[in-house]
Amino acid sequence: MQTDRRTFMQRAGGGLAAGVGLGVLPAAIRKAMAIPAHQVSGSIMDVDHVVILMQENRSFDHYFGALRGVRGFGDPRPLRLPDGATVWRQPSHEHPDGHVMPFHGDSRVSDAFVVDGSDQGHQAAIPIVNGGRYDGWGHSGELHKRMAYYRGTDLPYYYALASAFTVCDAYHCSTLTQTYPNRLHLWTGCNGGGAVGGDPEMSNYGEDETPSADMAEDRPMAQGPHAWTTYAERLETAGVSWKIYQEYDNFGDNILSVFKPFRPCAKDSPLYLRGRSWVSEHKTGADRTRSDGDQLVEAFRADLASGKLPQVSWIVTAADLSEHPTAVPSKGEHLSARLIEALVDHPDMFARTAFILNYDEAGGFYDHMLPPMPPLAPDQGFSTVSVAGESKDYAHDAQAANRGRYPLGLGIRVPAIVVSPWTRGGFVCSEVFDHTSVLRFLERRFGVMEPNISAWRRTVCGDLTSCFDFHSPNRDWTGLTLPDTADYAQRIARSLAAPGLKIPAQQALAQQDAGQQPARALPYRIAANARIAQGRLWIDLVNAGATGAVFQVFDATGSAGPWRYTIGAGERHAAGHWNDSGNGGETPGGHDLIVHGPNGFYRRFAGLADQDLALALTEVAGGDIALAITNHGTRTRIVEVAMDDAYPVADPAQRRRSIAVAAGQSVTSEWAIAASDHWYSLCVSALDAPGFAQQFAGHVETGASSRTDPGIGPMRA
Repeated sequence: MQTDRRTFMQRAGGGLAAGVGLGVLPAAIRKAMAIPAHQVSGSIMDVDHVVILMQENRSFDHYFGALRGVRGFGDPRPLRLPDGATVWRQPSHEHPDGHVMPFHGDSRVSDAFVVDGSDQGHQAAIPIVNGGRYDGWGHSGELHKRMAYYRGTDLPYYYALASAFTVCDAYHCSTLTQTYPNRLHLWTGCNGGGAVGGDPEMSNYGEDETPSADMAEDRPMAQGPHAWTTYAERLETAGVSWKIYQEYDNFGDNILSVFKPFRPCAKDSPLYLRGRSWVSEHKTGADRTRSDGDQLVEAFRADLASGKLPQVSWIVTAADLSEHPTAVPSKGEHLSARLIEALVDHPDMFARTAFILNYDEAGGFYDHMLPPMPPLAPDQGFSTVSVAGESKDYAHDAQAANRGRYPLGLGIRVPAIVVSPWTRGGFVCSEVFDHTSVLRFLERRFGVMEPNISAWRRTVCGDLTSCFDFHSPNRDWTGLTLPDTADYAQRIARSLAAPGLKIPAQQALAQQDAGQQPARALPYRIAANARIAQGRLWIDLVNAGATGAVFQVFDATGSAGPWRYTIGAGERHAAGHWNDSGNGGETPGGHDLIVHGPNGFYRRFAGLADQDLALALTEVAGGDIALAITNHGTRTRIVEVAMDDAYPVADPAQRRRSIAVAAGQSVTSEWAIAASDHWYSLCVSALDAPGFAQQFAGHVETGASSRTDPGIGPMRA
């Protein structure tokens, strides 16, 4: 999809007006939209530098659920809980309504910027996920903090940045737990599980690698350093330049410091100079322990100016700037703005750089998207690829409240924005990613492989390349402006002086900014169709795409499941039979099963095991869909098919169709869906079968960029 400058400005400008506010950054930032990409090969090889800024503990809905176009508060097909309510209404005895809902933590009128207090560990997260039912948020404590979210009025720079470049709305943290295990995935591809195959580390184990003020030797560790190989070591061996820019007092977020080759290592060694040194190490007096970001930005700018920016850089900020819930997000937002400004002030460097902003974990904050996870036993589903290295066994852990074997992840969705000349345009990328996706992007660019990443994770998580347009990046985006962050201190002071944050006595549906955004092309070509064989219901899961996909199947009655199915690229699996006693799913009155997949993929199959109607939806040439209806019965059946009103059709008269299917015959009904940007939501019923209902919704990929789901709108209660 070609997007000219005027169209882009209309879209981006609408998004800014809806939630961002006033003000522009200095002219240097506006240059970001005008600097042409370094385009030689028209491929990832044109990227010479990758800068990774990983911040702390925020979920996607908490930051960006209100952002236009993303799968946020207006998700048209949200997960339904066992009690029949949508995932937005979490059961809770802590509110008179009997449930809690996301609410705006308005920093203009409340102390919404300081919201720490929710447990983020694996044992705390297990009952929230509740085997995939995802109904435990309301019983998890500190609800006035967990359920709060921000809007563009609270995070104006980040909302504008996401509206200008590419935001990822299916980026999950790697593990369903705290900071350290997730940062282990970013720097090593695993947390001791994965292809390493050991006992995975699932907690922050209390190490503080911040040295004393005189930068003395490392403090003793309570447990020995990890021994598996880090990606930094692999880059060093391969001759790819790398560096960590780290500030003092940073929570120990530089995870290299707990690996044997880095602890200790000689201060004149490459591993120390690149991986352990501090931006303030050669300062004196109080400057040695300053953590206001000035010295970090100064060091980053100096390397940009001298042409010494490494090929791979990781940035580790001070605790107060990390956006951890004990800190104020506006401080981190301001630091991000300064780092991006430094890049743009050196246009020759920005033209060759990809800047990745992501968050290590969700910090206990609510997000409505159930993470994709592997099945660990036959009664949990099936995987066509190995799930080795993707579980933690607490069976013999006397301290664990939740005994048994549980998936490591994926974890809760977290924010991620990719800033570069190849990601401009306000795109949304909805491919499933996690922190190992960053390593896989580095693999693709520099040819340095990370063998610690598990087979399952490589199957279901992309490599970030779908965020980029390497073929035609140099369109004209020069009119875009981004908000200034210079007033961040005043905004912080106003919030800190306001009343404390609490869940409203009168709860209301959350609001998402209206409208669509450009969407990146994705590698998904998946299908799920139900069939009855010998009185049993089966769901045929098919993956004809270039990457793996996780299907999650739910029993709408809440009596069993859910089940998880990982289907590798080019593979298929017959899931079921759902009316077997071992599967649940089928009740004496019939079945009602829902399938969720990536990028809004949705199917519902309701009916009886002896019904004689069989439906199958397929993709056809040109990006359209065809619904085949087969009547295995002995009489003519009338089937009603309707396209949801949120999805435009070329001929409104064809939006609702009544189709007669004679006994023993099949009828194919084709639907042209280009008018809805190749999104669809078809509801099917039969006049003489009140219990029969099927729904097919999703997106057909054409290989070209598109626009986000037009069905994203008001929150579904």
